[in-house]
Amino acid sequence: MQPSTKKQNPVADRLRPVVYLYAAVNIAVIALLFSTVSPTLATGPAQEMASLR
Repeated sequence: MQPSTKKQNPVADRLRPVVYLYAAVNIAVIALLFSTVSPTLATGPAQEMASLR
């Protein structure tokens, strides 16, 4: 049996929290963008302007 020799990668260890933070910020931005989108159809003057084009 050989002893388990796990290679240490200090760069990966330092970057892991940065990657998690980046992913969390991206998810927050996506949630913010989706919350500003209105699922209703355009009515009134906006619909008339769209039909004129």
